[in-house]
Amino acid sequence: MARILFVTGKGGVGKSTISAATAIRSSELDYDTLLISTDPAHTLADLFEQRIDAEITKISQKLDAVQVDVVHEVSVHYSEIMEFIVEVLKSRQIDDVVAYEIANFPGVTGAAALLKLLSYLEEETHDVYILDMVPSGDALRILYLPFIFSRFSRRFMKLLTPFFEFGKPISYLTNIPVPSKDVIESEIRLLDMLERIHGYITDPKIASLRIVMNPDSFSIENAKRTLMQASVYGLNTDLVFVNKIFPEQLAEGYLSTWYRAQRDYLARCELEFSPIPIKKVRLLSQEVKGMQLLKILAQEIFAGEDPTKIYHESRAIEIFHHSRGFEIVLRVPNVSREDLEVERFGDELLIHLSTPAGRAAVILPLPAIAYKYSMKKAKIINGELHVYFGEEDD
Repeated sequence: MARILFVTGKGGVGKSTISAATAIRSSELDYDTLLISTDPAHTLADLFEQRIDAEITKISQKLDAVQVDVVHEVSVHYSEIMEFIVEVLKSRQIDDVVAYEIANFPGVTGAAALLKLLSYLEEETHDVYILDMVPSGDALRILYLPFIFSRFSRRFMKLLTPFFEFGKPISYLTNIPVPSKDVIESEIRLLDMLERIHGYITDPKIASLRIVMNPDSFSIENAKRTLMQASVYGLNTDLVFVNKIFPEQLAEGYLSTWYRAQRDYLARCELEFSPIPIKKVRLLSQEVKGMQLLKILAQEIFAGEDPTKIYHESRAIEIFHHSRGFEIVLRVPNVSREDLEVERFGDELLIHLSTPAGRAAVILPLPAIAYKYSMKKAKIINGELHVYFGEEDD
């Protein structure tokens, strides 16, 4: 069975470096490993100090890398549908340039990376596939695209089906193009492919999401939101990396304040991301580039471990929808009701915890649907915090 690892995080946290180190360790354990990137900056080429393009490139005996050409993939899988949407828009007197921008709606190029991944999976080219994803928010939307597209596609087909029979007469009367046979076939093919990739990425035995952050407030908040989105989208987050941690040599002197702040943030990560395992990665003394330094980093991170194993399986946060609201379930091990206070603040949930180390606050981003509901109650059941949201008059 293939293994898929999605690595994401806020821009600049070092997710490409972590992805490369993971891939190197995987290949050292004799897995045929493919490292995939859609980053237009060609970060992988800089990391490995060699040319990496749209064709699979050999890095070492068991490690390959590829820079997905999203423009090419979109043209292969989406061009007929895009051209039809453009024609519809142009028929409404919308400028050509604007029409193409609208037709190329957000996520299309991201979907191209998933479609390329599907082709590799079905051709069984490798044992392990590691995707160096775009920054967190966009990455999660990309991974949810198979579900979004399939819903969109079914509605698209249902809306257009009545027009197929009438064809050109309808087009002549309404001045709105009717989709051709090629458009319909392309739409059906795209829908089928996205449904297949959705089955892979939502299977926790096959796919895991791994979040990379730095020990600073902005990065941590971004990672928490990513974790929430992953839970909503049904993805298994099995590992978190805290990257660029200052070594003890920086405890004194000019960077001592940063050093102490990082220690506080590390303690916060242990609390807020439990029970997901955390890998702490120190800041090396030089920029990580080239195979030698990447191997050193891979050894520091994983030591004797297999990086392809499933480190954790279960959602740290679960969301259950009910007929008149929803419920959030958050694991809070070793916490009693007396140690906990919950309140809502806008689109966030503020959870106050009393711990042996002192009082701490966990800020949990709420899903978008929460705007419709108010918080009703919170209680602890078997080490889990259940927070209930419902309509105002309930």
